[in-house]
Amino acid sequence: MTLLPTATLVLLHGLLASEERAVTPWPRQPARWFAALEIDAGFLYLRPRFEFGHGKPHSSWVGLDLNPIFTDEGIAGYAGLRIAQPYWHLRAGGRAWYTFYRTFLLPQYSFSVEDIEQQIGPRSRFLTWEAELGADLPLGPGELEAEVAGSYVTRVPDGLFVYEETLRVVVDPPWVWRARLGYLWEYFSHTLQLGPVVELAGVPRREAVVLRAGGLVRITLSGHLEARGTFIPPIVTRDPLGTRGGDAFLVGIRYRWATGP
Repeated sequence: MTLLPTATLVLLHGLLASEERAVTPWPRQPARWFAALEIDAGFLYLRPRFEFGHGKPHSSWVGLDLNPIFTDEGIAGYAGLRIAQPYWHLRAGGRAWYTFYRTFLLPQYSFSVEDIEQQIGPRSRFLTWEAELGADLPLGPGELEAEVAGSYVTRVPDGLFVYEETLRVVVDPPWVWRARLGYLWEYFSHTLQLGPVVELAGVPRREAVVLRAGGLVRITLSGHLEARGTFIPPIVTRDPLGTRGGDAFLVGIRYRWATGP
């Protein structure tokens, strides 16, 4: 693992330094037309998200999501529509992946890390269409979070499989489904959130299901800045992919900005 790139730290420092007053909490801002930026940065990844729409930025709004992704394994771009409302959100769009060194995979029953790292076929380039419905519901001393998503993987040559870099599963195209349920306790006036998460992901044509479980932690540092940690490794899986089989050991920061007040 390599520490967060120096350039990313410099960028975030400049963004924070440019803010000379505290931001009004996003849910209490006025509805308006806006452009917004959300940057997730951490170990070996950078994921800026550009949002254009109407409503309250980073809270309740309707509009367009543009999300380039930069990692040590490849680059990707997502574009789609999003509806975000109090307690729920819905998004739908497409994500194109261009991997640096991985190739499409020959079919087999189970895959190891060594299998997906072999470079024996055409370079992996694919397009995933995805729809996701999520809910964030206040419950007791915290918040219940749930997501269900369906994905349709395309541009994979006939007779080959592909390791889907975002979903972290080996896919016999086209279908993949995913469901996640978690509960985050809140402490210190919502400054600290942490709790367990359980996730299932399935590939119907492989008759394969992955069970992942772990936890999330979020620490609000300011109106714009949040520290985040994710540890959701695979617990039960046909494919022994280790950390490549789930969102394990993702530690980073999130910065939010929007036009307007």
